[in-house]
Amino acid sequence: MDVIEAIKARHSVRAYKPDPVAKEVLAELMEVALRAPSWANTQTWEFAIIGGEVMRELKQILGNKALSQDERYPDIPRPEWPSPYQERRRELGSQIYKLMGITREDTEKQLQWFVQMYRFFGAPNAIIIYTDRGLSEWALMNIGLIVQTIALAALNYGLGTTILASVVSYPDEMKRLLNIPESKQLVIALAIGYPDPEAKANKFRSDRISLEAIISWHGF
Repeated sequence: MDVIEAIKARHSVRAYKPDPVAKEVLAELMEVALRAPSWANTQTWEFAIIGGEVMRELKQILGNKALSQDERYPDIPRPEWPSPYQERRRELGSQIYKLMGITREDTEKQLQWFVQMYRFFGAPNAIIIYTDRGLSEWALMNIGLIVQTIALAALNYGLGTTILASVVSYPDEMKRLLNIPESKQLVIALAIGYPDPEAKANKFRSDRISLEAIISWHGF
């Protein structure tokens, strides 16, 4: 797939076929993704790639936490977005709810959607990305670069992804299950699998700010 085509085609997949992704495919994908750039080639990333019974157990643990609405305590605190970013975030949620037929008053359906997110939207596999505690903010910049690289490379294999900060909200439980040392901090996760093309949720495409609103030109 052409790089420009892949950038335009990538979107958050919120419904997956149950078919698991073969370990060989995930290994090949990750081998490519590791070509992502990082500050002075520091490569401040580690990965837990999950499938099978471990994935089912993780979905159950996180889904139950979300269903109970247990207090979240991510290793990296959730941001408080000022205007205009908070409005963009709310508009995204509003658009998804509208597509899925979830009204503002229907708290039961809202909770079901919330829990589904913590269950990786039904994806058969996941990639958890973590790094050492105490590193510079640039370590997180590095991880942002490789997350995008994974999401784009996945398209070459017919795979879709969803980039999820929500699922790393309960690091103690995840670290116990995945044997990740306490010296590491969980940063982000990707749901990954074969998209369900018939699912209503996969018809959604988020908006983008116009070029004119965010770019100034100099010397042209």
